[in-house]
Amino acid sequence: MKKSKKVSIDIANLLASIISSRDIINILEKFIKKIDAKTIDLDFTDVKFVSRSAAHALSLLKDKLRTKKDISFINTNKDVTEMLRVVAANRMVSKSQKPQFSLEKININSLLKESLT
Repeated sequence: MKKSKKVSIDIANLLASIISSRDIINILEKFIKKIDAKTIDLDFTDVKFVSRSAAHALSLLKDKLRTKKDISFINTNKDVTEMLRVVAANRMVSKSQKPQFSLEKININSLLKESLT
């Protein structure tokens, strides 16, 4: 059976108009894996909200299936676009780029001595 070129999935119809948990993305993953297409558009036309955890799960799913499927997010509203952007940006920051803090013990008496002089 030959793979079709492109498939569009109506996210609001398949899942919900408010996507608020990682668990719901598992349903989407199972659905996507059954589709015999290389290119898949996830159509967010009637989706009003995507939580940070769901956006993170979507980002992970896209990366996980990257070698098998080309997944795109289309027709996202301003809030959904921003949530997906924030999650993607945070994933790009590696742990080595995050600030490192080094705690130092200080004797309170030494601070008091310095303030008295």
